[in-house]
Amino acid sequence: MSAGERAQYDRIAPADKNFVDVVLDLEQAIGEHNFAIVGRNEIGEAVRRRGHADFGDAAIVHFCNLQYARRAMTIDPSLILYMPCRIAVFEDDNGRIHAGSLLLPEQTSHEAFNSMALDVNRQIREIIDYAVAPVIEPESP
Repeated sequence: MSAGERAQYDRIAPADKNFVDVVLDLEQAIGEHNFAIVGRNEIGEAVRRRGHADFGDAAIVHFCNLQYARRAMTIDPSLILYMPCRIAVFEDDNGRIHAGSLLLPEQTSHEAFNSMALDVNRQIREIIDYAVAPVIEPESP
């Protein structure tokens, strides 16, 4: 990985977990980690509206924790470039659903940011892992 590249974390949902379920679980996990959803881009839907009916599902969910954003900007205002965090959910050519994100850089010239990035990246991985976890059916009585 070159100096300007960011690490990414990409996981694939089980074959029986659909796009909507991954997005719903993603949104739940974001809230449980004390982040707020601040935006959403429905890429797949927009492409289909423009005449590409077979285009797969794809969305980007933007989320932020204002305490982390404030800490980053206190360290160096230019670190706002890494905010908000975002996770893409998309369907691949085989119909499998992915959830992935570019992670925050963990080796900058700002040790305080690096420490924070380790914590945020851990949470991003946990959020993605929850979103792609298998659907658990309720037990029959």
